[in-house]
Amino acid sequence: MSTASLVHDVGKYITRIARNLPKEGPIPPALVGMLAKDLYETHRGRRASVRFEELASDVPEGPLSEVRALLVEIDALEASVRAGDPIAVRRAAALALEVDARLRALAPRGAP
Repeated sequence: MSTASLVHDVGKYITRIARNLPKEGPIPPALVGMLAKDLYETHRGRRASVRFEELASDVPEGPLSEVRALLVEIDALEASVRAGDPIAVRRAAALALEVDARLRALAPRGAP
């Protein structure tokens, strides 16, 4: 696989709802549930971090360790995100956006 696959199969999917959370105020429960699904059930009902590991096996480690650390932090927030804790939800969304940005920076130009 390639970094373009990581951008598509990880970055794109974990940011689908993260990009659309309201900037301020309460986060609708429906969006919390959708964000949780994006992060923890993104590929065949498995975590984004699991999909990342599957795809990253063929990519040189280098900067991927930083992305891996962000995904570990996202995973650690799961219970709080699923419970709708607004601080955890916003943190997980910010981390998802950072994962996507880092993967895009590594991918060749023109990646999805």
